[in-house]
Amino acid sequence: MTPPKAHDDEKPPRLGQTVKRLLVTGFEPFGGADVNVSQDVLSALQSKVSAADPWAHLRPSPIDPIEVELERIVLSVDEVGSLHVAKRLQAGDSWDAILHLGVCGTCTVPRLEMRAQDVLDMRIPDNSGRQLQATPLSGQGDVWSTAPIRQWMRGWETAAELSVDAGTYLCNETLYRTLDALPHPSVPVLFLHLPKEEHYELSKSTSLVNEVLARLVHKPVIEVAGALFIQDGEFLLARRAPHEQHPGTWEFPGGKLEQNESFEQAIIREIQEELAWDIKTEPSIGTWHHELDSFCVALSIMPCRFSGETPLLEVNEHWTSHDRVEWFSPSSSTALEWTGSDHLVVKWLVEQNLLA
Repeated sequence: MTPPKAHDDEKPPRLGQTVKRLLVTGFEPFGGADVNVSQDVLSALQSKVSAADPWAHLRPSPIDPIEVELERIVLSVDEVGSLHVAKRLQAGDSWDAILHLGVCGTCTVPRLEMRAQDVLDMRIPDNSGRQLQATPLSGQGDVWSTAPIRQWMRGWETAAELSVDAGTYLCNETLYRTLDALPHPSVPVLFLHLPKEEHYELSKSTSLVNEVLARLVHKPVIEVAGALFIQDGEFLLARRAPHEQHPGTWEFPGGKLEQNESFEQAIIREIQEELAWDIKTEPSIGTWHHELDSFCVALSIMPCRFSGETPLLEVNEHWTSHDRVEWFSPSSSTALEWTGSDHLVVKWLVEQNLLA
């Protein structure tokens, strides 16, 4: 028996060049400095970039690089600069993604900012002399980056770190204003803080920005581990609860791999978190793919067994993501509404005579 490399219930991606328009901004120098690394990186970027797929090794079939046309803007370090992109969005301008760059004077590694705080608290005046303190930007609360930053980190060998503190100065204000004016959350908006050049070489910052651009334009592939329990010719499926995405659909229980986590570690953790079961697992029997609006899923199926007695499926007070768990045969599962490509797993198991 040869485990499948991949299965796909969607048509493979159409080969051929795609062109996307991105906006990248940096800042002029401020606070008495003569340079700003974000402006220097902006100058080093090409106006057109060919972005290779960062997730090529996880897809069932290759896709061509995406041609990226960059609009590059140096923003003034004042209220006018912080509102520049927001006003253009409100006027009807649009891009496929927006990347703001700024300098972090205390950082030694780049920071991918996940949150913009609803506050302006300026330690020093901006370049127009404005110095507001403890001032809400909207009074509506913090906002979050629309780029799937956490989904990028799995398998990405980068010095950049995730951050939920973009400061309370112009960088934070600009990110907040842009996200607040964004007409649709499907457009990824991200702020990348870069260290000063004495802490992090300009060439490394430029390379990182190009890597981020590739992640902004390519749909990410999320690695998911699914648990396969087989008993007397039947297999276990779980139905997604009403508060989950795709509620009411059936799937092999499991979840996404975290950064630096193995498939075995992931499925043991996920089953404990979602169903409160202790299990043991074996290596994956194969990977199945399906495509969603904002990302693709690579589902690896892990044969599992319970540690101890089979749990009672009626005992559900500790379940977090599902409202029903049942045993099914291939015939009794045909009418189910499936979450993704899980039904193809059943088909393969039947073909391999692993199910009656």
